[in-house]
Amino acid sequence: MDRNGDLKIQIADSSGNVTAFVHTPAEREDYAGIASHILEMGNTGAEQVGFIKNLTAGENLPEMEMCGLEFCGNATRAFALMSALASGMKGECTVKVRVSGCGEPLDVCVNTETGWAGLRMPGISGIYTETIAGKELTVADLGGIMHVIAENETASDESFCIYREYINNKYNPPAMGVMYTGPEENKMTPVVYVRDVDSTYYEGSCATGSTAYAAVRALSEGNGMHRFEIRQPAGTITATCKIYDGTVLEIYIEGPVTLQGETVLSKPSENTPTSKPPGVSGEMNR
Repeated sequence: MDRNGDLKIQIADSSGNVTAFVHTPAEREDYAGIASHILEMGNTGAEQVGFIKNLTAGENLPEMEMCGLEFCGNATRAFALMSALASGMKGECTVKVRVSGCGEPLDVCVNTETGWAGLRMPGISGIYTETIAGKELTVADLGGIMHVIAENETASDESFCIYREYINNKYNPPAMGVMYTGPEENKMTPVVYVRDVDSTYYEGSCATGSTAYAAVRALSEGNGMHRFEIRQPAGTITATCKIYDGTVLEIYIEGPVTLQGETVLSKPSENTPTSKPPGVSGEMNR
């Protein structure tokens, strides 16, 4: 907190996926309370919250942690663009950043003039077949988050809660999502749950979900480079996937990022428990 006990935040829209970044230093044990406070306000448009530990490169790399210490590709893209602008970089450049849910630094390609950012996503830990409520579904494990690919299924609170319970009971990941795909090709509705904040949102777009979807699609199509324009409720993410001999060699995602100016919010009261953000326990927002 600053001397007045306020929070300095900045809103970033990555292909329709909105993150509130907290510039004010905070301890990890305070992340959940601060995130809930920001999300429940309802006037930021944010679906998730990231905490900036270091914005510009110096003795240490730029570093950011998501509230639940999960990995988020869209927040990573936005954070890298923020870092490039704060560092005075111009035009096309590459920013190396550290982010939660990923053991190694990531190189993010950004364009400070056009507001575009892309990165090679961390490797997929595994792709499994699970039978959930009598349905055979594909599950992709990206380390800091797991995604269920629900093909030809309309998103609903009821089905999501069933899938969430199954994945959390079996794997207990920091975050999980269900990527609902309809009959229209490359169209997807992402719903994501973050364990430590106990928050569930119908997201505008999801980078890790796009990665999972692209990997599953590309594997079904065989060797080569496969490019997908994955349309989601609030934006489109481009995913390029390289397949060889039934293995995902690399996946690159890219898309637009819009940054708002910094703003100041009052901190959550220490005497009043912070309620859960909207979108929790079945009351999910589209």
